[in-house]
Amino acid sequence: KTAEGRRQAQCLAEQADVVLESFRPGVAHRLGIDYATFSAINPHLVYASISGWGQHGPLSQVAGYEGVIAAKSGRMASFEGQMNRAGPAYAAVQAGTWAASQAAVRGILAALLARDANGRGQWVQTSLLQNMIPYDLAGLTMRQLSRQDPKTYPPDSLGARIRLPMLQYIPVRTKDGRWLQHANLMDRLFRAYLKAVGLGWVLDEELFKNAPIMNHESREALRELILTKMQERTLSEWMEVYIADGNIAAEPFLYAPDGMKHEQFAHNSHAVAIADPRVGRLKVLGLLARLSDTPGEVGGPAPDLGQHTEEILQRIAFRPHKVSPDAIEKSTSDAHSCANLKPLLDGITILDFSMVIAGPYAAAMLGEMGARVIKVDATPEREQTISATGGMAPLNLKNYAGKEAIQVNLQSSEGQMIIHQLIAQADVLLHNFRPGVPERLAIDWDTCRRINPRLIHVYVGAYGATGPHHRRPGAHPIPGALLGGALRQAGRANPPPAEMPLNLEEIKEVSRLLMRANEANPDPNTSQAVATSILLALLARARSGSGQAVEVTMIQANAWANADEAYDYDGRPPCALPDEQCYGLNALYRLYQASEGWVFLACIFDREWKAFCVAANCPELLADTRFASATARAEHDAELASEIGKVIVTRPADLWEQLFTAAGVACVRADSDVGVFLEEHPQAAANRMAVEVDSPRFGKYLRHGAIIDFSGAPARLGHGSFAGEHTVRVMRELGYSDAQIAELRSRRIIHWEEVTRLSSAR
Repeated sequence: KTAEGRRQAQCLAEQADVVLESFRPGVAHRLGIDYATFSAINPHLVYASISGWGQHGPLSQVAGYEGVIAAKSGRMASFEGQMNRAGPAYAAVQAGTWAASQAAVRGILAALLARDANGRGQWVQTSLLQNMIPYDLAGLTMRQLSRQDPKTYPPDSLGARIRLPMLQYIPVRTKDGRWLQHANLMDRLFRAYLKAVGLGWVLDEELFKNAPIMNHESREALRELILTKMQERTLSEWMEVYIADGNIAAEPFLYAPDGMKHEQFAHNSHAVAIADPRVGRLKVLGLLARLSDTPGEVGGPAPDLGQHTEEILQRIAFRPHKVSPDAIEKSTSDAHSCANLKPLLDGITILDFSMVIAGPYAAAMLGEMGARVIKVDATPEREQTISATGGMAPLNLKNYAGKEAIQVNLQSSEGQMIIHQLIAQADVLLHNFRPGVPERLAIDWDTCRRINPRLIHVYVGAYGATGPHHRRPGAHPIPGALLGGALRQAGRANPPPAEMPLNLEEIKEVSRLLMRANEANPDPNTSQAVATSILLALLARARSGSGQAVEVTMIQANAWANADEAYDYDGRPPCALPDEQCYGLNALYRLYQASEGWVFLACIFDREWKAFCVAANCPELLADTRFASATARAEHDAELASEIGKVIVTRPADLWEQLFTAAGVACVRADSDVGVFLEEHPQAAANRMAVEVDSPRFGKYLRHGAIIDFSGAPARLGHGSFAGEHTVRVMRELGYSDAQIAELRSRRIIHWEEVTRLSSAR
């Protein structure tokens, strides 16, 4: 805020490659440290901004606390039904913060990649609000499809949110009162699980012969058999069975510090010990990904605030900067214009062999940045998971967005030859097959680098390519349970103490609650790490000329997503958990019921507390000695929550939002659906969070907007493709004639789906 401080900042910017800031929109400009000012000094600068709500819109000046943004954008409403009460539930994992951190890194890496080619820097912008998009798996699309075709796509209901978990993902209580999470999504894995635990006999029974696809009566009968059977052994005993079998996806429910003790963590160096001057031996997370040729290095302890100020300033050759208004105006103009420019990753081709969400969504995010993504699916008779053509269509409109989709029989020599032609032209190959499968399909790293030494070969696995658990399967509930996300979301009272007796109905209810708490965030959490790692490898290749192998694990990606709890030292405080009913962390950071609707209040600092009391017309709270300081408020938290609850319930949620945000207090309506927010709220519209595209089947619909905005490049936002939609086009590009294409299809080497437009499509 001083002239000397601005001069020092400008000197730093002149010598920097990257500037990263997280001020509210407008603050950097007022301080004279904005993109326009800095880029006038240093045109090569990459300037990255992380805001709370985006650069524009009516909420852009509201304090950008994750809880407030998660509440307003519909994320907390998605947890309705988790607890046995009405209303939304607090979103415990700071998913938006994690995704925003990785969006900023991806944006910076892409901008550096472009700068290496053209010499120009640019402004990279993202926000916590935009980074709620990864966690809306299908809310926006389902809202539209349910209007268009309610019979096929019925609107979501509270009943769907409180039902018992699918048997493949069942949490169970063991003999010693502990809880295990399963994730045997594929039919073959579920059947392997039944055999491993001694329930294989049920597959010979008429009632269960089609397990896990069964009617309600059969499913619930098998649920009771499973929950009863799992109480015959302790958690450790069951894990010995599972690990010996090698085909069972299961891990215990743990908090992050305990999850970091998993033996695969040690093998992968996912956690390392450093010496910290404040706490002594400190266990912290290791590298986000393993890059074979350009490995990273874990740094030292976090510095104290201002620790290196004098050292850094002494290195700078200070000289006055007089930035002309014309130069700033030109920089501002450049920052708001990307007409006739190409997306930053234009010219990069990604072959996406991955399945489900973690890998496919990572590729889709890079597609938004301009990469050409060719999604390679198996031909119908070889499919192992639900394809884009079936019940997963709403989800895959997102995961296949902007991709060219082809279907090839990878187990045939001719299919492999087609893929090898694509590998020769590609920049990145992405897969999540278990170890051994890529070799059988001839897409392993050794094969690929012989074809194309510049290829980036990316493996996304649950545990990694080597180590004691590398052959075990995994899906999103595994890291959710192992790294603490599920227990954080479940709240302080769950699960019940191990010594507490529970009957079968009580076990069913805890199983339901734990599965609702173990929601889908581990998949998009992993997507963030995958996309970042690909860009790291692309930037390394641009500077070295060589490709390399990259490995990302779901367990490490989700440890990083829970980084605020993924550390350990002697005397570490317990993990911060929501209250028993999952309203929030404390009286001043939680949900409250209004006379109509719900609000989320974030009132962290003394100035916010005073503003709250004034806006709520509650001078008695301000005068109450129990609440006179932050320490006093923490000591009397339950009483404070009760008093605030009495205030909030007197007025409707929308009125409270209007009053409090005008007074500088972050308090917003918290019970709106994510689809409603994205389609209808002016904040979403101001930041282009929903963009219209045209699908050959569904017609015009709104898809999610870009997560990162660049001043010097547009996004590329395409429709969600369908299995094999682009097979013919890609085959023609490879030089195949129409007659050859038809012949290959007749022999099931390639395939495509005949897509017809729905009669209800716009």
